[in-house]
Amino acid sequence: MENYSIIIFILAIVIGLSAFADTIKLPQPILLVMVGIAIGFIPTMNEIEINPEIIFLIFLPPLLYDASFNISPKDFKTNLNTIGTLAISLVFLTALGIAVLAHFTIPGMTWPLAFVLGAILSATDAVAAISITKGLKISHKTITILEGESLINDASALVAYRFAVAAVMGSAFVIWKATLEFLLLLGGGFLVGFVMAKMLGFILNRVHKNVNVTISFMLLMPFVTYLIAEHLHVSGVIAVVILGLAIARFSKKIFPESLKISPETFGILSFFCSTD
Repeated sequence: MENYSIIIFILAIVIGLSAFADTIKLPQPILLVMVGIAIGFIPTMNEIEINPEIIFLIFLPPLLYDASFNISPKDFKTNLNTIGTLAISLVFLTALGIAVLAHFTIPGMTWPLAFVLGAILSATDAVAAISITKGLKISHKTITILEGESLINDASALVAYRFAVAAVMGSAFVIWKATLEFLLLLGGGFLVGFVMAKMLGFILNRVHKNVNVTISFMLLMPFVTYLIAEHLHVSGVIAVVILGLAIARFSKKIFPESLKISPETFGILSFFCSTD
């Protein structure tokens, strides 16, 4: 099956399961994981190969954009110190804990490989975290911290992964290099997201009367931002998150009234048309 056919097939499954998850009151990520595992055990299922870069580009930017757009920028800023601490220290501690567990429980698992596994599993998924916490009786502050941490922990996990892989290849771990790379990933992603948000705000201020053009730019910008950030070797995830947060902050000023009043008209685009 070609890549585009697989993507359409995956989208169809996700849409169907999302509707079913709402019916049985089960968080969508949990249901998707369960069905994915079940599909993997089908004896007649052929091996599916798909370029991971395509998955990242098509699915990741709009999902992150949606998630960050629906977090209150004011609450995010208020809890930024806690979010930042968790996104850095918690990710590295989680990676360390998984590495220790894997090294002593999996036969033949070396320390470098154990740290690679820990780095891969250490970062929580932003979309899954937001979906699972939705509807739970958790304080608004706690939800903001959990969702905010899951959105910006990408830089920490990526640095941990890169240096774990370097250790597997025989390279020495240098703390100052790791710190510098982390700052470049995080700072570069923030800068790209901020600049792209300013550009999008500038454009929408001048085309806001044209609903079709406004929607087109809102759809296009997360993908463009992600591609630019990745091309510059900084965090595309951080860039898209900053873009969503920045646009949410001044969305009331730049969105046309027709989008504010009738968001349901645009179906999947409705998250662009609502604020906290």
